[in-house]
Amino acid sequence: MFKPNLPAPKQRAIEGIAFGTVNKIFLEFPHKFWPDDWTGFTLLWREEELNEIKGTDKEWLEDVFGFYIVNYQPNILASWIIGPHGRYMETLDDNEILDGLMWLLKKFLSFPVPTPSNFKTTKWYSNSNFRGSYSFRSLRTEELDTCAYDLSVPLTEISSGKPVLQFAGEASSEHFYSTVHGAVEAEAFDKATHHHTASHRIE
Repeated sequence: MFKPNLPAPKQRAIEGIAFGTVNKIFLEFPHKFWPDDWTGFTLLWREEELNEIKGTDKEWLEDVFGFYIVNYQPNILASWIIGPHGRYMETLDDNEILDGLMWLLKKFLSFPVPTPSNFKTTKWYSNSNFRGSYSFRSLRTEELDTCAYDLSVPLTEISSGKPVLQFAGEASSEHFYSTVHGAVEAEAFDKATHHHTASHRIE
C-alpha cells in the first residue's frame, strides 16, 4: 500500500494492534419490568448449558454478555455482543435476533418479560466504511514488542524534520484506545506535530 514501505516499527504496530467487532443491541419495552434498584445483569452460563446450544441456531447467543439499563431511557435495555458471533448476528434478520434475545431474557430472569415495542442493533462489521468497531491490544503486540506509540509517531522529512505522514484515531492512543476520547487525544497529538502544514504528497 505504501511506496516506499513503512519503517519496520510502523509495520509491527499495524500487524500487532488488532481490530474487532463489538455490537450494541437496544430493546425498548412498553414499560419497565425490572426492579428499581436493578442496573442490569451479566450472563453466567453453566458448561452444560453452553454444550446444549452448540451447533444450534442459538449458538451465537453465548457471546451476548449481558443486559443493562440506559440512563434517561427508563424503558430500554442495552445488550452487547462480541467477536465472530457478533459478526454472525449481523447476517440474521431482525426477527431471528429478537427471538434469540427474548429467549435469553426468559432463560436468565425469574420474572415475566414483555414483548419489546422497539428494537435496534448496530452492524459495524457489515458497514463497508468501518468493517468493525475499534482496536484492541492483541498478544501479538507483545511478541512484536510494539505499541500504540509506534503507530502514532509521525514520519518526518529527513532534510527538514517536518512531519509528512501521521496515523491518528483511537488505535494510536496510548492510554484510551477503543474510545472516542482516545480518538480525540490522537487528533490533538496529530495537530501538535503540525501535520496539517505538511506540503508534500505521499503516494
